[in-house]
Amino acid sequence: MASSDIVGYVDPLILYPGEKTAVKVSCSHSTFTSTVLRLGAGYEHPNAPPVSHKLVDEIPQRTHHGIPQFTRIGSFARVESWDGSELTTAHNILIEFWCQATLPCGAGHDQFLFSSIDTEHSSGFECLLDEEGNLLFRVGGPSAIQEVRLSTNLIQHQWYKLEFIFGPGTEDLVLRVSIKPKDIGERMTFRYEQHKLPHAACVVSNKPLTIAGDSRDIGSSTEPIKSSSFNGKIDGFYLGMLMGEEVDLRSLFDFNFFLDIQSDQIQNISGGAHGRLINGPSRAVTGHNWDASQSDWTRASYGYGAIHFHDDDLDDAAWDTSFELEMPRNLRSGCYAVFVDDGESTDFIPFFVKPHPDEKEVPPVALILPTFTYAAYANEHLHDESRVVHFPGDGSKIDKYFKTLMKRPDLGISLYDSHNDGSGTCFSTTKRPVLNMRPDYSMWLFDGPREFPADLWFVEFLDRELGGGGYDVITDHQISEDGASLLKRYKVLMSCSHPEYPTFGMLDSYTAFLADGGRFMYLGGNGYYWVTTHDPIRPHRIEVRRAEAGCRTFSLPAGNHHHSLTGELGGLWRSRGRPPNRLFGVGSCAMGVGKGTGYGITDEARSHPRVSRFLQGLKSDRIIGDFGLVQGAASGDEIDRLDYNLGTPQNTIIVATTMLAGGHSDEYMLFNEETLFPMVNTTGTTSDKIRSDIVFFETPSKGAVFSVGSINWVGALAWNAFRNNVARLTANVLHEFIHQESADRRPIAQKKSAPSSI
Repeated sequence: MASSDIVGYVDPLILYPGEKTAVKVSCSHSTFTSTVLRLGAGYEHPNAPPVSHKLVDEIPQRTHHGIPQFTRIGSFARVESWDGSELTTAHNILIEFWCQATLPCGAGHDQFLFSSIDTEHSSGFECLLDEEGNLLFRVGGPSAIQEVRLSTNLIQHQWYKLEFIFGPGTEDLVLRVSIKPKDIGERMTFRYEQHKLPHAACVVSNKPLTIAGDSRDIGSSTEPIKSSSFNGKIDGFYLGMLMGEEVDLRSLFDFNFFLDIQSDQIQNISGGAHGRLINGPSRAVTGHNWDASQSDWTRASYGYGAIHFHDDDLDDAAWDTSFELEMPRNLRSGCYAVFVDDGESTDFIPFFVKPHPDEKEVPPVALILPTFTYAAYANEHLHDESRVVHFPGDGSKIDKYFKTLMKRPDLGISLYDSHNDGSGTCFSTTKRPVLNMRPDYSMWLFDGPREFPADLWFVEFLDRELGGGGYDVITDHQISEDGASLLKRYKVLMSCSHPEYPTFGMLDSYTAFLADGGRFMYLGGNGYYWVTTHDPIRPHRIEVRRAEAGCRTFSLPAGNHHHSLTGELGGLWRSRGRPPNRLFGVGSCAMGVGKGTGYGITDEARSHPRVSRFLQGLKSDRIIGDFGLVQGAASGDEIDRLDYNLGTPQNTIIVATTMLAGGHSDEYMLFNEETLFPMVNTTGTTSDKIRSDIVFFETPSKGAVFSVGSINWVGALAWNAFRNNVARLTANVLHEFIHQESADRRPIAQKKSAPSSI
């Protein structure tokens, strides 16, 4: 049963003061109200800061008309404008393509290979797999759609070339099938079917030609919409007319999917109308003739002519706009939400305001919201045990947003979920409600906030330390688009808790910032980890390809590791020669879901003239962060450590480490890229590689980096409303970085040795 809870999203998600955004709301009641809030701390807990959202007074509360809205989920290709009337001049029509079904039965809906059917006028043609996996062909007739059940069965992951021959005004249907061998020693096999229709075929319809889906309208609906998308690959698509008895073939469509892979357009090389892709199917995937001689589609001359469609792909929910919001011109950068209430349910619909580039007075600090991380985790279903990829967990920890998500499959999945056919995801989008990007969201695995709701504690912390005008809020999206010129406006950059998904250009921008004397506070863990592509033409979309290493829930098949948007190799930045250690001193090493631990301060830190200033007010503290709002301590979830062999600068000082506070339990395990044969000593009590290190180093240009090596640092920061030693240390570093003049900075002497561990 579909959820009746009110939910929504805005488009665009990120905007300047003075700009407008469209608010799109699904509401089962006739009316709802809206209020705009500036977000602060949002997670309720006895030891957390109080909830501190503030009304934006310049935008009054309003009442709006409510309608339920549901999305057509699933990807397909469509040719909107084509004149099918010339098909009546053909003696026969030929449709041919290669296909590979990845979920031939059990999808719970019909899966269309192609369609132009107009049911109202009993015209057009289509081919589909029904829910039991039967291959059906349908064509228009004098008074009703005619259906033929074909004898060919599509076996999962087998390649088939299907050739349909049928004629306008005739009753004949021919299917020729070529079956590519899967196993060594098998040969190509061929099948031939001939059928008689009850009536002459009526082939001309006014509907668009759709590949991998049916011919229904694309937009949203007030009722749930069952997917019709094919689960599998289609390699090329040809539609031509056989003229007369002689072999005289005229091409209407000859789609070569190998062309223009970076785009959402499919190229018709016959010269007719092109098509467009809906809901972001996967391109740059291996086709029927891939032979493993080339694994990079940008270098290949063949083997990459397929598109992988899925019935749960989503790129744009395409909801109707409920109302527009215009931002006040004096609005501060930051995190905001439209709070909507229908009297029975409520929702916080987040959006982000970025600082205007023409502002004359720029504060010294910018907080970087990892909006690519929010997109990557958007609507993750990892607790859903009905899916191929899932984590077992405690059902009592499921919050209201996850329950709504389970009732709304039309809201899509994350970059951590497998598709319904078991294949891995490549794209994620923010043009939809993202229910785990809410200020009061509680992550089921940790029974506490993660990503966005946790990062709001950084906002609250900076409000307390620097005041409302003392810092800007910027985003991954903005850095991806504006680059180093944006960052050089600031003296200090602060990350949030989980900046996992940078692009190549973003890493370049951070490098330029540090090389120019900037100071960076990396206040999270598992950061700067996965190769990410941001689409400048479709800025709501990111692409990530999980390759052969990394902490991941799936791996993409061989030959599918290069991004479709840029052609660059996916996987870990570490595997591409850009480990986070080089920029930030630490890199990901382990993860655990058990209780975390604190850090022990090193003697070297206490005796160092510069670093010891960070420890003011902590002289009696041997252990810091042995408390926290998530997993009970500052070091937990995914954690990072120093490693000189991976590029940690030689002058790096270890300020504190979890090894001096008892270390992690065996509920923490090494990432797979950290393990080599014989693959022993991979848990917390058996490996000194499993630790969080707090580090500091200066650059030759008088810049500096302070990194804490844990996602859960922010949960300790906010403990007891920021009255604790983690908050004190963070504040000391922040103010030191702001006020220390570059001319006074003296680089720390180089270390003579370079161990990989302490």
